[in-house]
Amino acid sequence: MFRLTSSTLARSFRVSLKYPSLVSYNKLPWEVINHETTQLHLHLAPGCEQLLSLAAVTSVPYLTVQSHLTVPEAERLRVLPGVLYLIGGKAGQHTPPGFTSYVVADPSALQYYGRLHHTIAPVQRVEMCTSADLRLLCLALHFEGVLVNTTETSSLQQASSAADDGAFSLFYYFRPNRPASELTRPFEKYYQHRPLLTSLEVLDTAKASGWRPVLQMPKRAGEKVALTPAEPYRPPQNYLMGLAERLAVRPGSSFGRRSQMWGTWF
Repeated sequence: MFRLTSSTLARSFRVSLKYPSLVSYNKLPWEVINHETTQLHLHLAPGCEQLLSLAAVTSVPYLTVQSHLTVPEAERLRVLPGVLYLIGGKAGQHTPPGFTSYVVADPSALQYYGRLHHTIAPVQRVEMCTSADLRLLCLALHFEGVLVNTTETSSLQQASSAADDGAFSLFYYFRPNRPASELTRPFEKYYQHRPLLTSLEVLDTAKASGWRPVLQMPKRAGEKVALTPAEPYRPPQNYLMGLAERLAVRPGSSFGRRSQMWGTWF
């Protein structure tokens, strides 16, 4: 009886070591972004910058709202992740209902909003809002005024005109401990897929008047070949299976792994 019990305990101990319950195989810890680190702002700041630059020139549908979205508590975790909107005026200064806000004061995290602060809209403060059950987060960016030129019908003009000082706020909801690809996916639809023709303006200058297309690499003259000879070809050498002399490998023969069927040393 004692032997049976000890064997059963040993077997259960081995199973617990082989299949630990604390390991999540679909979320590796080095691929997940922690919202308390600077990696979150590293990935989200370019998306916010692109979103506001697009909202300054056109009317983005369903981007500007008058107040926070009213979602039942049972549906928040299903509806809110990936939702972002702009609120102008004093309504944007309030925290979303059911969330607690914390001011992000780390300079290493705020450095990623530098270009956004100096080119599009000055950032007043950055807040991280957490839900009561800690299963939903919200990044709140509060701006004071607009620096970029906006059109009359743009979403950014509509949001900034709600207050006299031009203050508005951007809210983005997401789930904690998610990979960077999932956090940046809602911003992908706001990118302008439009080619820039600034590189072609060089062709109109005086220096490019005598430009000719180059079809192939220029060949070196005989004098230059004598001075700087071409580097001789050296076959790739790897020692994954050991040295070729140690294994007595003959050129052209099959050896080692099947992926190295004809040899890579000769």
